[in-house]
Amino acid sequence: MEELELTRRAFLTTVAASAAVAALPPACQPRRTFFTAPELATLTALCDRIIPPDTDPGAAALGATIYIERLLTLFDVDPPEVFAGGPYSGRQPYPDPRTGEPSHVFPRNGFLIGIEPSPAQELFWRAEILGSVAAGLPPHLDAQRGGPRRGLRDLYREGLAAVDAAALAAGGRHFVELTPAEQDELLLRLDGPNGLPGDPVRGQTFLDLAIAHTLEGCFSAPEYGGNRDGRGWRMVGIEGDSQPLGYSLFSLRDDAYHERPAHPMSTPNPDEVAADGSLAPKPLTPDGDLLQQQISRFAGFLESLVPGGCA
Repeated sequence: MEELELTRRAFLTTVAASAAVAALPPACQPRRTFFTAPELATLTALCDRIIPPDTDPGAAALGATIYIERLLTLFDVDPPEVFAGGPYSGRQPYPDPRTGEPSHVFPRNGFLIGIEPSPAQELFWRAEILGSVAAGLPPHLDAQRGGPRRGLRDLYREGLAAVDAAALAAGGRHFVELTPAEQDELLLRLDGPNGLPGDPVRGQTFLDLAIAHTLEGCFSAPEYGGNRDGRGWRMVGIEGDSQPLGYSLFSLRDDAYHERPAHPMSTPNPDEVAADGSLAPKPLTPDGDLLQQQISRFAGFLESLVPGGCA
């Protein structure tokens, strides 16, 4: 399943490096359930084929299924917790301006305090999760987008059933009973031209949605339910949010800014300098090399759409 698994994984790594996901319920409430036990088992196996476990944790261990379930149960609480708050997560301390070094004082985790959506934002997310008809979206807005928008809850329930039905039709076994290689083969077929149909309004298949949400769950802030203990970030070399500490710390002692020694902004990384002081960049891993290729291809694609846009 190399094409399905690695290309999309590398693409999301590129996206994850730029920003965290903008909206999903913070993980500050008890776990809310949506899936039946068989559905959850199928989803767990599916997520682990999108980002499979190897030397690093797979999507299930990173909490992707919890992230997805929190998304689908967004409106099971009132008020709905759409956006995580802030400004700080408590993962980094305040700087000490007297010394220009990190202090021992940490802010509270404001990411756990949700921000109530505006009426327009709530209407959008109700249409996204429950469907535009159930959300009460005006018909003329549906007409502009090609018809009523089906909710993610329905698409997930039907999509998981379709994946399992395809496994049963192919070999008489449920998807969770297939070997990883057999699951990969089936998903490649379902992701092909004659596989799962695309939603006419969204323009995406169920696998498109599942892949996107799995990747989001693995690399968004842990408060959204996934990226357990920040292990998704560490897997792709992302430290996560850096504030309020930052990287250049002001010192009243000598009235100057100082870079954090382990996180220089204007000099090479300490572990990429040879004994004689010359640069010695670390070679890319196979995944890193693939990521670099994906960045170049994606940049080329954007350049073809908007000439000069990547300059």
